[in-house]
Amino acid sequence: MKKLLTLAMLALSVATLQAQADKVIVYPLEAIADGARFSKQKFDETYPGIDVTQYGLSDEGWYIRYKHELLTYLYGPIDDLNTARRQKKLLEEIRLSVVLKKPSLSSSTVDIIRFDFNATPDNMGVSEDVDNPYLIPELTGEGDK
Repeated sequence: MKKLLTLAMLALSVATLQAQADKVIVYPLEAIADGARFSKQKFDETYPGIDVTQYGLSDEGWYIRYKHELLTYLYGPIDDLNTARRQKKLLEEIRLSVVLKKPSLSSSTVDIIRFDFNATPDNMGVSEDVDNPYLIPELTGEGDK
């Protein structure tokens, strides 16, 4: 009986942990601009998103990451870092306009991550300090080497 009770408690704790895990949804890059223009219904019909919570990403590249509490939206993949920077700024503007209407979203964040196949399931992408001009090879003179 003790074993059965212990097993039931273990199963309950595993289910609780899975329910509290971050949910990760991937959208194509075009969904950023359309998210500001479309109604929620039209957006959901046009972009159902791909839930990669349990599986992880399958395409390498840059992603724009919107994160709020236990929900993460990734937009990408993007081959070009400059395109990723422009799209990040667009998503930050959209986020700001939404936060002004709904202040509870003020703890949300937008950043750029780089995913490659060296990432682990616990680290589905490496957050890059892409806005730091000292890390951009073209600006540091290291791009010619």
